[in-house]
Amino acid sequence: MKRRNFTKSIFATAALLGLSPLLSYSRAKNSLKILVLGGTNFLGPAVVKAALRSGHEVTLFNRGITNPDLFSDLPLIKGDREQGPAAYAPLKEQHWDAVLDVWPQHSKLVDEATEALQNHTKHYLFVSSVAVYSDFNEPNRAETYSLVPLPEDKSKWQYAEEKAAAEVIVTERFPNSHTILRPGPIKGWRDPAYDLLYWLIKLERGESILAPGDGKDALQFIDVNDVGNFAITAIENTALGAYNCVGPTSKTLSWKSFLESAKQHLDSNSELVWSSQEQLYEQEVYAWSDLPLWAPTTDDYFMEISNAKSLAAGFTYTSLSKTIDDCLAWQKKQANQEIQFGEGEDPVGLERSRELSVIEKIKG
Repeated sequence: MKRRNFTKSIFATAALLGLSPLLSYSRAKNSLKILVLGGTNFLGPAVVKAALRSGHEVTLFNRGITNPDLFSDLPLIKGDREQGPAAYAPLKEQHWDAVLDVWPQHSKLVDEATEALQNHTKHYLFVSSVAVYSDFNEPNRAETYSLVPLPEDKSKWQYAEEKAAAEVIVTERFPNSHTILRPGPIKGWRDPAYDLLYWLIKLERGESILAPGDGKDALQFIDVNDVGNFAITAIENTALGAYNCVGPTSKTLSWKSFLESAKQHLDSNSELVWSSQEQLYEQEVYAWSDLPLWAPTTDDYFMEISNAKSLAAGFTYTSLSKTIDDCLAWQKKQANQEIQFGEGEDPVGLERSRELSVIEKIKG
């Protein structure tokens, strides 16, 4: 599977139901009035919790269907964005210091929201993706780099094009009062994807693991709480423009460092079997589809996006061990513990017998 296709599943993961305890926070002296579009799925709860921790006044706008018991003590204005512009009518009766738009994959929804709210908020924050860059042919892509071109035929648009188009809309509607966050793969609590979990679950099981190449390639993902916290930091500090949100650490993390650190943290006895990209491709083992999240630098530098601008603006990082624990804890709370990788209608990673066969051939 090509990275471009796999990207859609990384950044557009489906919702899983789950409940959290009600939160109680005191209002800050200089609290902001914040409207969150959505707020109860994956990234939304992290944003809401960060806002509440900082003492801000939060109102939710959603259908009241996804995790309806989450934040049940907060004001909720019901509306379905997929029903078109009329859904925003109740919002035009108020004015907010900031609107946080955290989930749309379709630029049409962003177009309608920004048009409806253009005169009802001082600041609009939109969560985009690093997938919007036109290429990853060099490391350290910064926020000023060109975005994917937008074909006139919108039927050819995919995830990256929809996000890029949404960025253009936000920038035009709020030219002097917008923030755009561009996260890499978001992981942590409430993450329903199995790309990072593929490695963590295998480590927990103590399985021998066919590792990604020689381990020197970079790995980037970001804890959901780090994106949520930075969204509120950006609103509080009026940090305008675009910001890459990549991690999971402030400095480059190699696959070897990641897997060895995770192995130590989980007290795993797994054997990590390293080889080379050439050896793996000879065995028809490929990046992304067979070895999730692996982006070899021989293909591109998708996993080496610059975080310099966001760091300068106050971006902070959750510890890697905490992200690992949250991923596993959420999976155990929600899903089948006997998951078999590489099987089913939407397989993730290598099927176990195939993995063992390749390990045996590589080890000779």
